[in-house]
Amino acid sequence: MKMSVVISSIVGVFAILGGLYTFDATYARDDEVCQIEQRLSRKILSDDARDIQRRQWDMQRHYGEEKAKTLQEWKELESQRQMIMEELRRK
Repeated sequence: MKMSVVISSIVGVFAILGGLYTFDATYARDDEVCQIEQRLSRKILSDDARDIQRRQWDMQRHYGEEKAKTLQEWKELESQRQMIMEELRRK
C-alpha cells in the first residue's frame, strides 16, 4: 500500500468522526436543550411572581392591608402576578 492511500484513509476516518460528533452536538441533544429552556422559563416566571408578591407584602406592611389594596401600584402588581400565574398554569 502506498503512503498516500494510508494517509487519505486516516483523514477520511477522522472526517467521518468529526461529522458524527457535530451531528450529535447539534441535533441529537435538542430534546435536552428544549427541556432545560422550559425549566428555565418556569423558574424565571416563578421568581418574578415571588418578587411581585414580596413587593405587595412590603406595601401592606408600610401602608396597612386595606390602604395598600386601594393603591394603583397594588392593582398593577396584582394584575402582573395573575398573568404570570396563569402562564405558569399553562406550562
